[in-house]
Amino acid sequence: MPVTTKKGTIKKLEDYLQSFFNEEKISLLSNYPGLTLHRLRNDIKLHAFLSGVDSEELFEFPYIPHRSNPITLFFEKLKEGVPLEYITGYAYFYRSLFKVTPDVLIPRSETEILVELASLEIQKNYRNKTCRLIDVGTGSGIIALTLMMEDFATLDVVATDISDKALTLAKENFFNLRYTVSAKHNISFLKRDRLEEVEGNFDIILSNPPYIKCLGDLASVHHQVLSYEPAMALFLDDDLYDLWFEDFFRSIHEKLTPEGISLIEGHESHLEDLADMAIKLGFAKVDIIKDYTGRNRFLRFKKQ
Repeated sequence: MPVTTKKGTIKKLEDYLQSFFNEEKISLLSNYPGLTLHRLRNDIKLHAFLSGVDSEELFEFPYIPHRSNPITLFFEKLKEGVPLEYITGYAYFYRSLFKVTPDVLIPRSETEILVELASLEIQKNYRNKTCRLIDVGTGSGIIALTLMMEDFATLDVVATDISDKALTLAKENFFNLRYTVSAKHNISFLKRDRLEEVEGNFDIILSNPPYIKCLGDLASVHHQVLSYEPAMALFLDDDLYDLWFEDFFRSIHEKLTPEGISLIEGHESHLEDLADMAIKLGFAKVDIIKDYTGRNRFLRFKKQ
């Protein structure tokens, strides 16, 4: 039941949330395409739990806005358009909850395809064997750590990034999820630009690198991404785009074992050109793989 005071009627949090969603719907959907009440409710529960607020019957209690109330902070940041994952500080990816900050990209569902493709490769060719794998530009560590939750093979993993803050976060996620990671795997974290100064060769090379052209692709980037996500992990200068990937692909070709494969996430508008580039650089087979929406999203390289 709503509570009536001298200042007016105080709503239950559930009623306040529904009113807020209806009143702010146009703005909310502009900032959060596809947002639903169900998603908001779950994220509020997560935010409350992480803020030390009992969330079991949270939505049945009266809600009184106040600057010290973590739920009030949630609504304020929501109005500002801050990504939900940066408000709660966590994001779901595959079957796990990963800590995220504005120093790393928010995990996207498309990247789960990259994990699935790599997992199939491991199951097919490295079952009950050791597979040396590198995750280039690991960010929050989602790709490497998710694969380490399976035990088809023994994984010797290297996770690299050029950002100290990203590597610190990836290590924290490893610590938080250490009990879900198979004990037979090994991982090391290195500060590197792509594959520079990385020792040894790899059976699988994975990467979700920056692949958006600063000017040429800018119109297709959602304003929320531009405002909040780290530019270093997203953008490359238009004039250096081809050279950056040419250098990267050369190093992949050099670092792959003879039977190795590489899976790279990329921009739908540029993958065909990058596939042609990879063929010219000596890869025996290059495939373009689509995402859930039918858009070109991944390159798969084979050295032989």
